[in-house]
Amino acid sequence: MNGYQYLVERNRLMQNLEQELARLAPLPADQRQRERTRLEAEFDKTLKQLYAQVADEYPGERRKKARPLGDAR
Repeated sequence: MNGYQYLVERNRLMQNLEQELARLAPLPADQRQRERTRLEAEFDKTLKQLYAQVADEYPGERRKKARPLGDAR
């Protein structure tokens, strides 16, 4: 995977996360927060795996921190 493919996949992941979060709007606040935390943790994990495929070629992304996975419940 090259840097361009990485950016395309990352953007696709971000759009999917945004769509999933929008679908949570009608849920009660506590359930919405739990689902949001779960979805964000899955996103961070997938993004980390994606980055691992391109880390040597695209080192600029190393400066971006993912949310701690310990917040997921």
